[in-house]
Amino acid sequence: MMIILYSILLIIVHSYHTSYPTGVDQEYILECCQKFGPQDVAVLIDEMKVREGLVYNNSGALWGYVDTTEADSLLDNLVSSTNQSDTPLATHALCLMIRGLKSDLQAVVATYGTHALTAENLHSRFWDVVANLELVGFSVRCCVSDGASINRKFYKMHADDYGDDVTYRATNRFAISPRPLYLISDTCHLMKTSRNGFENSGANRNSRKLVVSNVQFNNTALFCMYRT
Repeated sequence: MMIILYSILLIIVHSYHTSYPTGVDQEYILECCQKFGPQDVAVLIDEMKVREGLVYNNSGALWGYVDTTEADSLLDNLVSSTNQSDTPLATHALCLMIRGLKSDLQAVVATYGTHALTAENLHSRFWDVVANLELVGFSVRCCVSDGASINRKFYKMHADDYGDDVTYRATNRFAISPRPLYLISDTCHLMKTSRNGFENSGANRNSRKLVVSNVQFNNTALFCMYRT
């Protein structure tokens, strides 16, 4: 059997002529809605490390700077009026993806170059995406992310919406009739956090302890519970 691989040069040329828009891709959102139809969706949030640097795209534009929303730009203008600073290079890429709750719809609808992302930045970007989704006919029912501190702080920014002891929902004001939008930490990361809690309990000279009802839990206790 012979496997045909593309040459490095061909891959580089193809990448050079391929455009990946940053910010909210409104045309793609409309295309997805026309293809799959209006439906309930979840918005997934994740941030990944990228190589820092500047490149030219096929239209001659310079890419690699931090992407800002209109709200971010207004805030930056206020700050720059007293403290002049150059636009920083992006060190991470923030991606927002939608998944159909009852269909095979999967689509990355927004990407942002970021540097030291804050909960306030995430707030403006997330609701900008929700507004565009609701505008074309999608119904955003929930937001799913990992348990990063920025994401948790972003969730807590909606504490006043319903006054819950634990903030697990926000008001989707971009819906035709305001409705709850649920804030969810994904199961995989919750399981990993639980595992790390058990694994670190009693470790490092017993400096960390996972205690529930005055009983210390660790991996040994977990294995005993499993066996019984």
